[in-house]
Amino acid sequence: MKMMIDGVFYNPEEIDFEGVLQKLVELLGEDLKVLSLEFPEFAAIYEPDCYYRSGFCLDKEVDEELSDEELAKIREGIIAVFPEGTIVYSLKCEIL
Repeated sequence: MKMMIDGVFYNPEEIDFEGVLQKLVELLGEDLKVLSLEFPEFAAIYEPDCYYRSGFCLDKEVDEELSDEELAKIREGIIAVFPEGTIVYSLKCEIL
């Protein structure tokens, strides 16, 4: 059984995405499998603002199914590693 984590985030300025990824490893463990990474790139203009988009899709093997509360806590932890002002466009954390 595995946990799939898929997220897309927007920031008003370019972020230290490698630092974010390192914090995710600290939060979730070194046994993460990276399926895809989207390093920050200029992606949206809403006059007078512009935004950088970043994202990832990760898998992690788990021994037992996690409760909705546990998955929600993981989502909160993931959001917390991003800088203040980050817009969470999507963030899925589910057991497959």
